[in-house]
Amino acid sequence: MAVIDRHEEVSVQLTGAPEDADAVFAALLAAYPCDRDAAEHPHREGRGDHPTIWSATYDVASPDTAGPVAATALRAPVGAELSGSYAAVDRLARAMTTGFAVEVEHAVSGDGEKQLRLRLDSPSTAGG
Repeated sequence: MAVIDRHEEVSVQLTGAPEDADAVFAALLAAYPCDRDAAEHPHREGRGDHPTIWSATYDVASPDTAGPVAATALRAPVGAELSGSYAAVDRLARAMTTGFAVEVEHAVSGDGEKQLRLRLDSPSTAGG
């Protein structure tokens, strides 16, 4: 029996329109196990005069069993902050490039943990 020393989890926080955050979460959930239920959808509560942040945690320990992050159209860019171990954050950030246009806005590395701030947009299409 194989023993997994630790799960490679990445915390993902999203900002943007609820519909776009939902599309990002759905694309990631199709590829990786998550603590967010598929029926759980981002929505705004109260007045819209301050940013809303939605979060989920993804287990990226098994790249062999992970599916691809599907190309996903967004109505507007979404801000994403990823945090976790170096390897886990890098693995998820690389996987996100298959489904989105990804721009790294900021990176912070600490003792065993990495934080990336990304800007996600619809993937560019050839000739389009």
